[in-house]
Amino acid sequence: MSAGRRRLRDLGSVIGPWLLRAGGRWTRIRILHPEHEQNALDAYRAVIYVLWHGRLWLPISQLRNRRPVVLVSLSPDGEMIARSLERLGYGAVRGSSSRRGSEGLRDLEALLRSGRSVAITPDGPRGPRHVAQMGAVVLAARTGIPLLPLSSASRPAWRFRSWDAFQMSRPGSRGVLAFGPPLSVPADGDLEPWRRRLEAALIAVEEEADREVGAPS
Repeated sequence: MSAGRRRLRDLGSVIGPWLLRAGGRWTRIRILHPEHEQNALDAYRAVIYVLWHGRLWLPISQLRNRRPVVLVSLSPDGEMIARSLERLGYGAVRGSSSRRGSEGLRDLEALLRSGRSVAITPDGPRGPRHVAQMGAVVLAARTGIPLLPLSSASRPAWRFRSWDAFQMSRPGSRGVLAFGPPLSVPADGDLEPWRRRLEAALIAVEEEADREVGAPS
């Protein structure tokens, strides 16, 4: 990596957390169905937060007090993201579906068993958009900790022409953070139906968040 790119990533790891904190403050946020999160935490001490990559903006600013651990890719950009998340109070485990994926899942499994929540974007880091990979479902089956679908929406918002249609709230916007019902995955049996069920749950909670603020999906 060139020195120039390294400096840009260092700068990004400083500016990113500031921008995320500011975004949380300039958006009037309402929580939908907080009982889904609270009931799961009361029963299991930890949850697996699951959300689409394109709806990370508001959850990152709102969930940091829960101190979840996030699975972050091993790419150079992932290093910047990991450092940004750690500045916000998150933990970061490095790995992806293509590099160190199994080791990353084992690290997350140990953290869940110790009572620490984790967060996963099952369509990240490269997509396809709204297609869940199997990692979060495997983690839930191994640990008995439920998946907690989560999404967000804001209006007005910037919508980027990226693979994930990333959404970022504008100053003065109103937004929602929406939780879906927890999904408890059995330890035995075919996990593919549960992967599809997670996909459907994430799409449903995203659509609910969009309806709540009157935003197009």
